[in-house]
Amino acid sequence: MNSVDLFSLGQSYLHQYRQELALYGIEVDPGLELRQGSGVLCYYSLEDGHIYLTTPNFGSPIGKLQALYLRSLLGSPSDQALLELFRLLIPHIIAHELAHHLRHRYGTFSDSMWQEEQIANKLAAALVKHRLSPSEKQQARQFLKQAIDTLAASVGEATIAVDSYHSVLHALNISGQVGISDFESIELLQRALDVSPEEVLLSSGHLSGAMLRRLEQRPDLIEAIDTEYASNQVRYIYYHVGWLYLDLNSRETEYVDEFARTYLNLKPQLLPPITLEADPSPQTVQACFKASQLCQPLSKTASRFFYKRYRSLLLAKLKAIKGDSIQIDRLKREVALVLEDWTGESVDTLAYLGQLVPPALQPLLPHTIAERLDPYLCLPADLPAETDRRIWQTVTGVSKETATVNTLNRLALLDQTDIYRGLPAEVMLALVERFWLVHYAPGEAVIWQNEYNDDVYILLDGKLEVQVTQDGQPAYVGEINPGEIFGEIAFFTEDPRYATVRAIEPARCFVMTNGDLQLIAFQHPHILMQMAGALAKRLAAVYQAHRRETV
Repeated sequence: MNSVDLFSLGQSYLHQYRQELALYGIEVDPGLELRQGSGVLCYYSLEDGHIYLTTPNFGSPIGKLQALYLRSLLGSPSDQALLELFRLLIPHIIAHELAHHLRHRYGTFSDSMWQEEQIANKLAAALVKHRLSPSEKQQARQFLKQAIDTLAASVGEATIAVDSYHSVLHALNISGQVGISDFESIELLQRALDVSPEEVLLSSGHLSGAMLRRLEQRPDLIEAIDTEYASNQVRYIYYHVGWLYLDLNSRETEYVDEFARTYLNLKPQLLPPITLEADPSPQTVQACFKASQLCQPLSKTASRFFYKRYRSLLLAKLKAIKGDSIQIDRLKREVALVLEDWTGESVDTLAYLGQLVPPALQPLLPHTIAERLDPYLCLPADLPAETDRRIWQTVTGVSKETATVNTLNRLALLDQTDIYRGLPAEVMLALVERFWLVHYAPGEAVIWQNEYNDDVYILLDGKLEVQVTQDGQPAYVGEINPGEIFGEIAFFTEDPRYATVRAIEPARCFVMTNGDLQLIAFQHPHILMQMAGALAKRLAAVYQAHRRETV
């Protein structure tokens, strides 16, 4: 392979990424070109809006000198090893520079070049990392580790890539200075309290004095990167090689849809979440029940949504009862027990509370409310939240807004799963807002056996194949069909994946990242009980099936 081949490889990846990004509604400038560059390996020009790629021409004297310099800089023992390193790096490099282009095009490019480099690495990881097999990742790690050791000797500062990584918490976890349990606890705290990981780490007591000093110097290091940027080529390459090494070792999985929403402001049209009232009025409780009944022939998803809203409002009403009697104390305990115990497949357990509820609230219980509805209820005016009213208007044909249709489609998907079907409507809305859409071409892996990835997936359309490799040979285990959820076991166990899941035809998934799911579970702990219960039933069914086969 020569420099021309490497440049052509870069062009092919640019074309591939352009097509893939279009699936997510991300528009690359049609006039964007990959051009031959000089100097720095690859860069995006803010002046002319093109990407410039420089690769050594081994056939020319200058190219041979360039190759020799790069081999010395990166610790490559031969020209062939250097070419192999280039081959592994070019997909990442093109994706990285494409991210700069997109941030520029969508008007989100910031003044901090350090920040822009970290953000660009996220798109590069989203486009490249899942396509690398475990052996390819391992080969890339070996090349990069060799380059890091050589560059560190030249730079004289061995820790600056780790200390300047986009997430110091992930960097410390990857480098073994923070264990996985502490890592997840700190990350959850950081997300829940909306503080920086540095603030949590500084007060956590998990770090040595030397590490604390490095952490305190991090702002100065980032400022220095912004100031010098690419003026010191050796340090510039060292940063990028170190950051890429950390990306390849991270448990975190990046997604194009997440990048688009977070860094390009391309938000999907969805209804806003709902905050449950502490003491709703009887009128709003009845309005949700009536909406559930009237929506039944129009939309099962909407009908179920409104019934869940009715239950949540009623339970909030019951929990707001004031008093110190034994009966009221018992009622509140019982309310907590039945709070999430409804799947829609049996008699509503709320009816059980009838003997404990004060007479004034008896008409609101499931077995009596239908006969005692206020004849003057007005829908959608009496519905308690904007989201309720917009769903009602769309289902009844008053309007047909995209945000409502998208939200109902996502709710319908969750209703098909045993794990999420029984969750309250308010929690379901929080979940659907954190779905990332992922596209897979035939042959692409969703997850790899023996690799860490704690995210949970729902297949929207297409078909996936599950394979387990034993003694070096892949064995077919089964298929995943639309509507099925997978990956949830790793969320609980934090173990490596036990199988490879690969698309056997074009497929789309919704994914909930481990971090997002942890935060929602922290805010709504019953989601963990719901997931654990469904998983226990599923594993019991598998065990029984295995016993029947072996008897």
